[in-house]
Amino acid sequence: MNMTSPTLTSIRARLIPEINWPTEARGWTELVIAAIFGACLPLFIILGNVEYITKSEWLYSYDWWRNSIPERSGLPTSELNSAADQIKDYFTNGEEYLDVRVNYQGEQVSLYREREILHMKDVKALMQGVFLIVRITGIICLLIGIAGLIYFRGRLWQKAMTTLRWAALGYGAFVVVFALAIAIDFNWVFTQFHFLSFANDLWQLNPRTDYLLIMFPERFFFEATVFIALFSVVQFAVLMYAVTLLRRGYGGGRGTQKLAES
Repeated sequence: MNMTSPTLTSIRARLIPEINWPTEARGWTELVIAAIFGACLPLFIILGNVEYITKSEWLYSYDWWRNSIPERSGLPTSELNSAADQIKDYFTNGEEYLDVRVNYQGEQVSLYREREILHMKDVKALMQGVFLIVRITGIICLLIGIAGLIYFRGRLWQKAMTTLRWAALGYGAFVVVFALAIAIDFNWVFTQFHFLSFANDLWQLNPRTDYLLIMFPERFFFEATVFIALFSVVQFAVLMYAVTLLRRGYGGGRGTQKLAES
């Protein structure tokens, strides 16, 4: 296809306005856009994986098996799955308080006590904040990507690769520090996370009597964190590889010249 045909150029000129930045401002504009994209993309990937893990089914089934939850809780797997489904639904519905009801020894009972229910109200607010950030950062990345296709054209893949390299550098440094911290003392990291995320001590529950911690012990959160980190690293690596391939196909040599002229 002839990317420089007069007809295509004329249509593009009508539909897509040219932005004539002053020379001294163009570099700063592109730098700011790249910085926003570089900050939003890792957040979108990491928190997107948090949302995926939270709403998954396989991780909860893995938890029941991995931590012998049916034996520890006295609840069959079917009731544990029902409880998990009620929690996941609570994170997205309009209910203020969580009331997990299960069949226990032939009776429908509320599984969690008042302190656990109040803590879950705080958890719901936190999770809804995570879901919102995923939506916002995703929209920002999409809009910047569309703008890049329109205005950067032939320079898109070069700029995308440069931005991804900087984002990967910052993300990689964070992952290394975080991995070292959880490897040395996950309990300390987990505790600090709760201190920073919640304005009260309702999260300090009894792992022997409170079903919230019986169902979801610390090892569950440790392994969920490991899965989130692994998924995020793999996805970021795949994205960088894909952009590298696109850059080679469209951003080098004659391809760059043709796209830049279009």
